[in-house]
Amino acid sequence: MELTSKNCKACRPKRKPPTKLSAKEIHNRVQTGDMNVLVAKHLREKQAQDERNKQAMAARKRWLKVWKAELADVLAPIKWEIVSARNAWMYARRKGYVDKATFYHEYMGLLKHEKTHAEMQHLLKPSRPPSSRWADYISPEVFTRVRDMWAALPPIFKESKIPLLITYRPEMGITRGQTVRKTEGESK
Repeated sequence: MELTSKNCKACRPKRKPPTKLSAKEIHNRVQTGDMNVLVAKHLREKQAQDERNKQAMAARKRWLKVWKAELADVLAPIKWEIVSARNAWMYARRKGYVDKATFYHEYMGLLKHEKTHAEMQHLLKPSRPPSSRWADYISPEVFTRVRDMWAALPPIFKESKIPLLITYRPEMGITRGQTVRKTEGESK
């Protein structure tokens, strides 16, 4: 038998692979005898499992995106403080204030380290951020170190902007300048 076609063999449309067939196409192939009933059943089970896996992965990706955004919101004050410390370091370096420049350079490095550490912990074990307070992501040793470095600075350099880790009081969980609201159950 000789066949004539306008398309060569390589250009002709290919048949769909069984994994890409819809439920109706599988049913039609079983009815025409092109596919075994057991193969069709196994194929439909595999397709159903793949659909469930795809939904689960989409939900997981969505939660990862939400958790990452929550962590970014929590770490935003640290990010802003890094920018502020960088600007103060550049200003002090430009003006020739060696002690102040050294303080802000080290302060900026400590903040970057703590922020990166929090982000890496999230990447290694993705979950909802454990705390909604930025200070919980900074180790107490960093607070102590920054306060010691600040105390060692000459008094003339302490008149400008005070760093966030100095104004933050961990025992109360607030930054100086904020007010503490009392709840209804607390006494005055």
